[in-house]
Amino acid sequence: MSTGEKMIKKLKPLAINLGLVCGSFIFAILIGEIGLRLAGIEAPLPPDPESETLAYRVDDPHRGWAPRANAVTVWAGEGERTGVQMNSSGMRDQERTVNKPENTYRIAFLGDSFVEAIHVPLEYTAAAIMEQKLAECSALNGKNVEVLNFGVQGYGTAQELMTLRHHVWQFSPDLVLLGFYPGNDIRNNYKPLEHDHFRPYFTLENGQWVIDNSFKDLTQLERDYYSTSRLDYLPRWLLENSRILQLIRQAEATAKQRQFEQDYEQTNINFYKEPPDENWEEAWNITEGLISLIQDEVKQQGVDFMVFTISDSYQVHPKLDKRQEFMEKYDIQDLFYPDKRIQALGEREDFTVFRLAEPLQQVAEEKGECLHGFENAYPCEGHWNRDGNRVAAELMSNQICQRITSQQVQKTNQTP
Repeated sequence: MSTGEKMIKKLKPLAINLGLVCGSFIFAILIGEIGLRLAGIEAPLPPDPESETLAYRVDDPHRGWAPRANAVTVWAGEGERTGVQMNSSGMRDQERTVNKPENTYRIAFLGDSFVEAIHVPLEYTAAAIMEQKLAECSALNGKNVEVLNFGVQGYGTAQELMTLRHHVWQFSPDLVLLGFYPGNDIRNNYKPLEHDHFRPYFTLENGQWVIDNSFKDLTQLERDYYSTSRLDYLPRWLLENSRILQLIRQAEATAKQRQFEQDYEQTNINFYKEPPDENWEEAWNITEGLISLIQDEVKQQGVDFMVFTISDSYQVHPKLDKRQEFMEKYDIQDLFYPDKRIQALGEREDFTVFRLAEPLQQVAEEKGECLHGFENAYPCEGHWNRDGNRVAAELMSNQICQRITSQQVQKTNQTP
C-alpha cells in the first residue's frame, strides 16, 4: 500500500467523524429553530440603522446624524405614541420657507430632545406653543411669529453650534435661542465621558477652537458600543430568519444595557456637582466655551441671543421629600448648580440666561403635578410631558416678550 493510500485510510475516519459532528450541529440548529418557532419564541430586532423608514440616519457631514427631510414615522418610545413628520428642511416642525416672510419675527430654537419634543404631538411642543403665545406679545406690534424648531435628539452643544453654522443662518432669524440641558449636554461635548462617538468634538488648542471630525470614519455599528451587538455585523437577512441568533443577540444587548446603567449611573448625576475630576472639569470648560462661541457667532450676525437652561426631572419633582431623598442619596448640595453656573457664564460673557428649573419646580409643587414623565415610562422622570412643554413655553414666551419690550424702550430713550 502506497504512502498516499495509507494517508487516505487514516483521514477517512477523521472526515467521517467531522461530517457527523457538523451534521449533528446543523441538525441541532434546525431542531432548535423549529422548536422556537413552534413555541412562538422570538426576539424582534431593532430597526435597521440603514433603513429608509427611520426618521434618523447617519448622513450629516457636519453633525454626525440628522433628521431626514420629509421623513414620516411613528414614535413609540418614551412618551405618547404619535405620528412624526419632518419638514423639507429636516426639522420636526411645520413647513417653513427659507426666505423670511414680510412682517415676521423669526426665532431659531436650538437644542436636543427636549426642544424637538418628539414625545408629544407637534402642537403640544414648547416651540409650537411659544409661537402662539408670542403672537400675543404687544411689543411685536402684530407681527407674525415663527419659532423654528432646530432641536434634534441626542445633540450636544457642539452639534448645535454646527447646526447654527450650516443650517440656521439661511432662515434669517431675529433671535437665536439655545436650550441647554445639563443632564447630558456637558457629557455629550467631551469624548471621554460620552459613549456615542458619532458626533463632532471641539478642543481648545493655543487659544483656537479645533474640531475633531473623526466620527466620519466610523460606521453606524461602530458608533456606540452599548447599543450594538457583535451579531449586528452578520447579514441582516440571517438575523431576521434565525430565532437562535435573535435570542443570542438579545442576551448580549441585555447584558450591555445593564453594563451601561452601571457605568453611567454616577456620570448621569455628576452634572449636579462641582466637577469631581479632570474629565468633568474639562467637559465643563469645553461646554462653556462652546456656548460662548455660539454667542459670539450670533452677535457677529447682528442677531439677538438667549439661553434657557432646561430642567432635569429631579429638579422639578413636585414632592419635596423626593427631591431631598435624591440629594441625600447622591450627596448633592444644590440641585440648581448647573443652571447657576451657566447663568454666571452669561454674566461674564454678557448674554441673557433664564433658568427654567426654579419656576417649573414652583408650578409642579403648587399643583402637585409632574411636568416630566409619561405613563409608559418612569413617573415624574424623563422628558417634559404636555404640561411641562406648556409651562416651559409660557415662561420662555414671557421672558422673550419682556426682552423685546425692554429693547424697544431702550431704543426709544436713545432716540433724540
